[in-house]
Amino acid sequence: MLTKKQLALISVGTSLSFWDIFNVPYIENEASAQLGSINSTLILSAEMIGYFTGGAINGLIASKYGRKIGIILSMLIIFLGSTIGFFSTSFLQLAIAEFIIGFGIEGEVAVVPAYVSEMSSANFRGRAVGFTTLGGFLMSLVVGPVAVIAGNDWRILFLPSLIISAFALIFRITLPESKMWEEKRREKMVWDNTVLLFLAIWFTSYFAGYSLFSTPVFSLLSNKGFSNTSLYFTYILYGDPIGVTLASILNDKLERKFSSSASNLLSGIAIISMPLIGGISLLIAGFIAMFFQGFKFPTMYAYTAENLGTKIRSLGYGIADGIGHLGGAVGPILFTLTYGYNAGYSFLLIGIVSMISGVMLLKGARVKGKSLEEIKG
Repeated sequence: MLTKKQLALISVGTSLSFWDIFNVPYIENEASAQLGSINSTLILSAEMIGYFTGGAINGLIASKYGRKIGIILSMLIIFLGSTIGFFSTSFLQLAIAEFIIGFGIEGEVAVVPAYVSEMSSANFRGRAVGFTTLGGFLMSLVVGPVAVIAGNDWRILFLPSLIISAFALIFRITLPESKMWEEKRREKMVWDNTVLLFLAIWFTSYFAGYSLFSTPVFSLLSNKGFSNTSLYFTYILYGDPIGVTLASILNDKLERKFSSSASNLLSGIAIISMPLIGGISLLIAGFIAMFFQGFKFPTMYAYTAENLGTKIRSLGYGIADGIGHLGGAVGPILFTLTYGYNAGYSFLLIGIVSMISGVMLLKGARVKGKSLEEIKG
């Protein structure tokens, strides 16, 4: 079993992933003035396409050669992408950097929850996964102020990845291999259709979630009279780490089947309300939408790993979450196009898709207090 110190140090590396997730909307917003709203949205889409490939590939590597190899490889790739991003001088270089970063991020997401789940007890598994990812989501508390201070100098947002990844890489070399993986490494891998269910769940959930990081949200704030859109988006964004924190604390006290579902349903309702209101009410609705978007991650990360067997866990997770990120590539584009036609319809679309994800989660297994062997083996 992993110690709390080891979990905390794993979280340091995982925080890099979420730093890169949260800095993209600020980079995209600054780039939109030069590239236009559609082209700037493609920066986010490039990262989502990286997710599409990174999860399945690193998940397969971790299934065949060990979870430890997978979590080391993801750090190397994030470092490479961040280096390219820091020194980029054109839109093409920036898009390539975000693609590589997305590849590494999804490689991280595909393997870390599986590794931590397999190295934690049944009664602590949900909190272990939650606390491992908590540090990443708390990065939003840092990214926002740094982005506001940096202004047009967005390269600063790539710097933390360059510094922290070296430390995380060295530490991960010292970690033990997953005992569950070692016990089943020679077993034949068998396909599980549950992967397809969670692929659909993550596709719709990311479709809605990543749309909230795209240009129309900034445009809505501007149209509602908020002059410094980056500042007021940061107020909305703070709902995310608060949701993650609360979910991480409560993760083993709640049945994750229902907490995962409810977070997507309630976020969808809040999203639909956003263009219908203004002033402080809009900020509150946006905050609530982000709160439940954050709340869903500790629950869904743990819940996805729990619904898959050990042999296919990291590969299946990588396919479901990785290919599911295509929703995060498609969603912002459709959101932006629909917003140009009608703001209300665009937010209605995103809200309904989020709620569809919540309904599909009710098809998963009950997991509270059960070992991984009891759930799926």
